[in-house]
Amino acid sequence: MISVEPAIPRPSARQPVRTGKRLAWTAPLGWGVCGFALLCYAAGPIVGRSSLLGTIVAGLAIAALSPLFSRVGRGFADLEIAGLLRLSLGVKLLATLPRFEMREDSVDYHRIGQRLAESFRRLDFTVDTGREIPGTGSVRYVTGLVEVFTFGDEFSTFVIFSLFGFLGLLGFLLAFRAGLPDIDPKRYAVLLLFWPSLVYWPSSIGKESLMLLSLGVIAYGAARLMQGEFRAFGPTAIGLLGAGLIRPHVALIAVTALIIALVLRAPGRGMLGNFGRFSLIGLLLVGGSVASDAVESLLDIDGLNPSGLSAALDMVNSRSSQGGSFFTAARIDGPSEYPWGFVTVLFRPLPHEASSMAMIATSVEAIVLAALVLAAVPRLIAGARSIREEAFVAYAVGFTLVFVYLFSAIGNFGILVRQRVMTLPLVLVAVALPTAKQRVRERRRQDQPAPAIDIRQPRSEMMS
Repeated sequence: MISVEPAIPRPSARQPVRTGKRLAWTAPLGWGVCGFALLCYAAGPIVGRSSLLGTIVAGLAIAALSPLFSRVGRGFADLEIAGLLRLSLGVKLLATLPRFEMREDSVDYHRIGQRLAESFRRLDFTVDTGREIPGTGSVRYVTGLVEVFTFGDEFSTFVIFSLFGFLGLLGFLLAFRAGLPDIDPKRYAVLLLFWPSLVYWPSSIGKESLMLLSLGVIAYGAARLMQGEFRAFGPTAIGLLGAGLIRPHVALIAVTALIIALVLRAPGRGMLGNFGRFSLIGLLLVGGSVASDAVESLLDIDGLNPSGLSAALDMVNSRSSQGGSFFTAARIDGPSEYPWGFVTVLFRPLPHEASSMAMIATSVEAIVLAALVLAAVPRLIAGARSIREEAFVAYAVGFTLVFVYLFSAIGNFGILVRQRVMTLPLVLVAVALPTAKQRVRERRRQDQPAPAIDIRQPRSEMMS
């Protein structure tokens, strides 16, 4: 009697079997850091650096966001994204404490917000914010709405605005996953969720938190639109509305970048066929026209033609070039001035230009970012062939280039380092792209035929 034993498959050396998720250690550490943040918040009232209500709000946020983290984590196969998000949330809550000590402009938002909240509680929503809408008045209005629920507690309002900024980062992470589904998101997730400026600056009452939230929603909607999901136009429009009510010129940048990405995107089926693409571009042009009118009204210029835009940039330069951190702006008036404008907007102040410990820390961060961006140039070149399939990269690059052009008119480092937070998540997209070698390896892996399935007969049917 001859029997045939079933073959025992050997694991492939090229495809090692993973026994757990990458970054699994972030799961327990995330809970630990969140718990430590709550302890710091609870001890804060003793020294006047937080409030009991703020501690409760933070605790409720941790509990409420945990199911969301788990749901998001299901879309990241072998990456412990839920733990990473919880760890990032804990770090974000801790960053709110020093940000609260350096609140400066936020004090005015809180003071006006308290007054507006009193009117809102009487269901009077037609209030005068004292500043223009779109613009600073919109931030005051939102602050008043938040103060209704925080009962005028300043620190609690700080915590909620900090959470707005955190949700914006989550939007960018989801956008990366949706727009670049074939690229490993680990590098981007780690850089995005723990980049110092993105953790610190949008952790206070102010425009940075709300703009980061709006731009994160826009990026997520844009990424899904470029994958052919027409229903994603809803969140995209909501994000554009939010950004337009605060900084209409930045909403216009987003519209421009999205149009560039849609034009470059390879025609697809259904919604992303030629008719669908041109329909979307038409809708975006209408939205861009509305944003243009808001920009003209806000800056008091007669049209966004070259002369009007030049006058607007001159005004921005004169307003920002004052105070202790002023410098000569790297205003871009032609292609030859773009390199230095790019360096200024994204990587300055340089170490010798720093005048305080905070600026020294910012300059160190800028040097690290510059090194990462230089190293990413070959990654961008390698991805140029796939730009039509990876249109989200075109959106990120387009947004950054237009942003650099407009914000090169700023002549104050204190303002610039806060403003660049709006484009940093998209700059990091380029940093997270795979190298040419990684692309080739992934392409070969996808081209490999599926392993043959060994179908064997039951023992009862084997021949002797």
